[in-house]
Amino acid sequence: MAEWVKTGSLSDQTRRALEAIIGEMDLAASNKLPREEQLAQRLGVSRTTVRQALNDLAADGFVLRRQGKGTFVNVEAMGVRAHLSPASELTRAIERCGHKADVRPLRACEAKGEQAARACCELRLSDGEPVIEVTKQFLADGRPCAICRDWLGLEVAGGNDAAAAVAELASYPRSLFCYLFERGGRRLSWERTELDVVTASEARAVMGDEAATEVGERPMLVTRSVLYDTSDAPVVLAEEYVDTSVISFDIVRRMDIAY
Repeated sequence: MAEWVKTGSLSDQTRRALEAIIGEMDLAASNKLPREEQLAQRLGVSRTTVRQALNDLAADGFVLRRQGKGTFVNVEAMGVRAHLSPASELTRAIERCGHKADVRPLRACEAKGEQAARACCELRLSDGEPVIEVTKQFLADGRPCAICRDWLGLEVAGGNDAAAAVAELASYPRSLFCYLFERGGRRLSWERTELDVVTASEARAVMGDEAATEVGERPMLVTRSVLYDTSDAPVVLAEEYVDTSVISFDIVRRMDIAY
């Protein structure tokens, strides 16, 4: 298996390796994948691992499993640029939509009041544990296109000094996902998400003065999520406000119809 895929669980590694194989295929000539045993031999993993990774890709609509015929790449799904599933960092979604992505830290602080109480409840934090709030702005070709607010407990942030954690997160150059892994070895695995749409004025009211000046007049897509680690523990509470005129999301859904 290629060196660059040797991070994450074996199933995740195998999925990324399969995605790389799909990326190298001439789909105009054939969209049929090799048999599971051939893929397992090529990647140096068991057939069971390959089957699980293919099933995961099928669940997300990227491949189609046809009993007795084999596994086929969903060519239509390959044309989708920014996916709602599986979830990924906003910078990747911006790049998939054809833009240069940048991130601008706006603020980090200790959350108070209603937001702190909500985070404690959603993340199952102990009473009195400080909650850190981090707000970042995302840009596409220099144009503001999204705001992300994250909340996490101080223990998850890898420290016992709220002021120090706030100072570090305020200038941390990489994603919060990388921060959590570097400080505490936490890998985020899945998320529970609600989708909503808000007006520009509603977005300004929520995001505060520092971010409000960057919001245009268009309605914004909002994702409200709880992110879980590989032990299924809630780690981050997140809100993303997205300008869909810049970042256009799609999702491929399997049909579940009772005929």
